[in-house]
Amino acid sequence: ASRIADMRLLLATLLLTFATGVVAEQVDNCATVLGSLSIELRFARELPPGKRTTFTCARRYTSIVGASRQRVLRALGPPDQRAEDGGWSYFFLSRHDELAPGTPQLVFHFGGEDQVESVDCLRSA
Repeated sequence: ASRIADMRLLLATLLLTFATGVVAEQVDNCATVLGSLSIELRFARELPPGKRTTFTCARRYTSIVGASRQRVLRALGPPDQRAEDGGWSYFFLSRHDELAPGTPQLVFHFGGEDQVESVDCLRSA
């Protein structure tokens, strides 16, 4: 009976360790993606006048879903545009240029408790 109890304890410990690792990985992915976006945004804004960004959209931004509005603000700074529905947009273009068609745009949609519900990457019209 003691051996079975030891095995159950070992299994429970392994499961807890695995579950904790998965949760920590999701948080790190969010930080990694927001950090990368912050660098790309800063790079685009520092471009000389007339120079276009090389930023391309990722396929998905699922690791950001669930992040707080404050976390996005801390990582990316104030949005370039605020929508009536509470969404935020960030444009990847030089500070010296005006918004032109085809400019990459990240749009954050927030849901309950001011958490990211979805992120869309578009090209401005």
